[in-house]
Amino acid sequence: MPDKLSCIAIDDEPVALKIIKSLIEKTEVLDLIATFQNPEEGLNFMVKEEPDIVFLDVQMPKVSGMEILKSLRKRPEIIIVTSNSKYAIDAFDFQVADFLLKPIKNYARFMQAVQTTITNIKNTTSNAPTENQSIFLKIDSELISVAYDRIMFIEAYGDYIKVHTQAKIHVVYCPLSSIEKKLPYPMFARIHRSYIINTSHIQKISKGVIQIAEKRVPVSPKFKENLLLSLNTL
Repeated sequence: MPDKLSCIAIDDEPVALKIIKSLIEKTEVLDLIATFQNPEEGLNFMVKEEPDIVFLDVQMPKVSGMEILKSLRKRPEIIIVTSNSKYAIDAFDFQVADFLLKPIKNYARFMQAVQTTITNIKNTTSNAPTENQSIFLKIDSELISVAYDRIMFIEAYGDYIKVHTQAKIHVVYCPLSSIEKKLPYPMFARIHRSYIINTSHIQKISKGVIQIAEKRVPVSPKFKENLLLSLNTL
């Protein structure tokens, strides 16, 4: 992990943004590289520069914090900043690191959120996948090793997922959002609320559909743009 973690703050309220800025600047481990009142500008910067941490307001005009979370395939560590705790609860579906309630008055609570992101980043770094690495799937009472390159796509199946490999389909008790975070990007890409694909198995991309072997997998417009950015195209 680097000595300092790059971060940005996105909040349409000038006073709230000023408070976040002051808290970040007094925290030695954080390097504030930009702040945004315009959420669209913040989203574009986030995708291009890939900061380590984003302090993100939820209730904003034009593009809400929730819409930003939904649009991201590769997410930095997100700390939600909101005046309404119900939005923070919804945001945990996207595995955000923590949330802070406005107005933020407690520096210790702020540091608690920062420490959570540091732990997440350290864990991600130490568990970074290497070439030909496998993932262990818990099936019944056994752990089955499945090589990444043998997985064609993964499908949501209620409270379970179906892991489609070249040889068979494994059914695993696990939400799609949990396994998404464990898979290496850009090898794997979320293309639909119910599907993650191995991009190396793509044979053809058509309007609304991706061909993988004999399967036709739906792709949502909101995910397709990020998918195309991750591919080597002419």
